[in-house]
Amino acid sequence: MKKLSLPAVNFATALNEAISGIGDVSQRQTYQSAFLDAHAIETHYADCATAATLHAQPRVTTLDDPIIIAHLRKSDLMRLYTQYFVPKDKAARRIYEDIKVTANGKCPLCGGVGHVRTLDHYLPKSNFPLYSVMPANLIPCCRDCNSEKLNAFAGAMKDQTLHPYFDHDRFFDDKWIYANVIQSSPPVLEYFVRPPESWDSSHKSRVKAHFDDYGLADKFSVEAAADLPETIQTRRTSMVMSSPQEFSNYLSEKSRTLSFPVNNWRRVMFAALAADEWFCEQEFLESRDN
Repeated sequence: MKKLSLPAVNFATALNEAISGIGDVSQRQTYQSAFLDAHAIETHYADCATAATLHAQPRVTTLDDPIIIAHLRKSDLMRLYTQYFVPKDKAARRIYEDIKVTANGKCPLCGGVGHVRTLDHYLPKSNFPLYSVMPANLIPCCRDCNSEKLNAFAGAMKDQTLHPYFDHDRFFDDKWIYANVIQSSPPVLEYFVRPPESWDSSHKSRVKAHFDDYGLADKFSVEAAADLPETIQTRRTSMVMSSPQEFSNYLSEKSRTLSFPVNNWRRVMFAALAADEWFCEQEFLESRDN
């Protein structure tokens, strides 16, 4: 859940670079003549993405291979991505790599848990092949987020996952992920969604859909389990003489000062620990963990 700037390259440029990799002249001309108004296609996509109505775009089923635009079939448009956009020996690969680095290595879909390894089609190319090489539809992401989503896409606004390029700042600046501390040895963090009351129902549903579709509850809990021993060790050592309130203040300060987005799992973890009286009262003596 990290906001990203739109890729600098537009749809027309990406098309031209991909098409330039086609060796057969007549085939190349067929692709070029099909996209005489790439700007209009891109503008329509951007308008729908901003309005969160991409779910209403016409889609084709996975098994069908209809004509999509001019004389080009779905398979032709998908091939434009797999054979002429992704391969490292093609000119369009430069665009692929440029889009990947915009996320600074951290997957925006899972809030940086995973490292960017590939590009995800926000609208899956098997169902929406027209946008196969549109930069605005290509999201840098980790392999887990890419594989978990596969070809699934919402059929209603309330089920649409977040679009890092187009969605409103509220989804990235307002806090909507929280956690509870499970009293166990060692403690466990359980993450959940609680959107602001001021949001309308569709916004609340969308963040819940994003949280569920990308399995963020489990991912965040696993990250917290690996990170929590460091905080417990701090309590045992440098803060062993601190009162529960002082320890709570320390954790709260950590939550506020970390240079991560507000819904980052680590910021949420420290806020949850700071608010939990049981956790702050624990001495975490070595013998209790053995």
